[in-house]
Amino acid sequence: MTKINKTKLSLILAVALVFTLAYAAPAFAWTHGQFNATTDACAGCHVAHAAQAPKLLKSGPTQTHFCFLCHGDGGINSPFDVKDGYTKVGAAFRPSTAGGFVRNWVDSNNNYIINAGELKTVTSRHNVWGLAGESGDALDPDAKFFTIPGSANVFGGNGFVCGSCHDPHAGGLTRGNVSWWRDGAYGNYYVGWSSETHPGTKYTIKPENTSIIGNPRLLRTSIFGRQVDKVIFQFNESLGTFTGPQATGSPVYPVTAYVYGSTNWCSSCHDRLDPTQGGQRFNPEGHAGQYLSMWRHPMDVHFIDAPGQNTSLATGTPYEQWNKGNSHILSTHKVACLTCHRAHSTTVAVTGWASNWPTDGGGTRNTSALLRMTNRGTCYNCHGGAKYNCWNDNRNLGTVSSPAIYNCAECHPGKATKYQHAPNTGPCSACHKTT
Repeated sequence: MTKINKTKLSLILAVALVFTLAYAAPAFAWTHGQFNATTDACAGCHVAHAAQAPKLLKSGPTQTHFCFLCHGDGGINSPFDVKDGYTKVGAAFRPSTAGGFVRNWVDSNNNYIINAGELKTVTSRHNVWGLAGESGDALDPDAKFFTIPGSANVFGGNGFVCGSCHDPHAGGLTRGNVSWWRDGAYGNYYVGWSSETHPGTKYTIKPENTSIIGNPRLLRTSIFGRQVDKVIFQFNESLGTFTGPQATGSPVYPVTAYVYGSTNWCSSCHDRLDPTQGGQRFNPEGHAGQYLSMWRHPMDVHFIDAPGQNTSLATGTPYEQWNKGNSHILSTHKVACLTCHRAHSTTVAVTGWASNWPTDGGGTRNTSALLRMTNRGTCYNCHGGAKYNCWNDNRNLGTVSSPAIYNCAECHPGKATKYQHAPNTGPCSACHKTT
C-alpha cells in the first residue's frame, strides 16, 4: 500500500473543502425570497470575505457561471434549467417557454420526456456576460456586451448579465408588483377591471389586487428608469413540489400563457422597436407605425387567428390573452414581443432571404433573432400570403347584436373615450380592420 504524507493529505483535504465551499450551489427552495431575521438564504449565493465574483458571489468568474450552478450544469438545487431549456420536478418535465442559453429542449413527440436528440443547440440568444456568439457553450469572461439592439441605451459594469432582467431577491410567495395567476386560473382575463365596477367579471387581474401574489420569474420592475411592474403571466399547471437538499418544499409552475404587459417590459431596453412609445400603434394611412423615422411592426394590437394558425407556446406564435371585459372579438388577443420572439434563445434556422436583414442601427444581421418559427414562418403564421391581419383583411367578424362600450382611447389617443355602438349595425368589418 502506498503511504501518503499526512501533511500533503491535509493540504489536499483543505483545498477540496475550500473548493466545495466556494462552488457549492444554493440549496434552498426560497433562496430568492421569503427572507426573515434568521434566514440562511443569503449564504446560498454570497460570502462576505472570500467571494469568487463581483457582488460577493461564491462562484465565478462571470455571473453566468454562477447562475448555471443551480440553473444548469446538472444543478440539483433548482427545477429551472436555463442552460438547457427545461423545467424538471422529479420525473415531470416541461420545455422552457423562454429557451435555454446553450441548448433548448424541443419535445418533438410531446411525451414530456427528453429523448435522444431533443436538446437542440440554439441558433441565437440574448448574449449574457461570458456567452460569446449566437451559439456554443464556451464561457469567456472577456465576452461582455454593452450595446442593445434597437436602443441607444448602454449597459455599464460587466454589460448585459442575468441580473439585467431578473432581480435575484424578488422571488418566493411574497406579494410583488409583477403579477401572475396561480394554479386554477383559466378563461378570460380582465386587466384593471373589478367585480365591483363591472358585475359579472370572472377574474380581476391587476397588480394591486391581493389575490395576485409573487414574482416567480424574478422580473425587474424598473429598467433604465422606466417602471415596468405590470406584467402578467398565467401559471395554471403545477409540476409538483420541488425539494432540493436541505430545502423546504416549493411548488413549481411553468408558464402556460402570456396575459399582459410584455411589450412595455421588453421595450424598456429595446425602446426604438416599439412604435407605441411614439403614440402610434399603426399609421392612419394603413401602414405599420412610424417611429424614429422607420416603419415598425405594430405592437399591442388586436388580431384574429388566420386559418390554421398555430398559437401554441411550444411551436407557434402565442398571443397575449388580454381582455378589457367586453365582447368585442378584436379585444381577445394582442400581439406582443413574446408573440414572435422567445426571451432567452431560439433553435430555429434561417436561410435564403431570411438569413440577412437590415437593422435599426444600420448594417445587416444574419441571425435567427430569437424568432419562434423557422425562417419567416412567424410572419406567415399570422398573415398568410399578406391576406390576414392586414388592411386588406375583409373577413366578416360578425354582427353586433347588442350595445357594447369600447374604450377607443386605449388604442386611438385623442379620440372619444367611449363609443356606444347602436345594436344591429351590421358587420364589424364595415368599420374595423385588424392590424
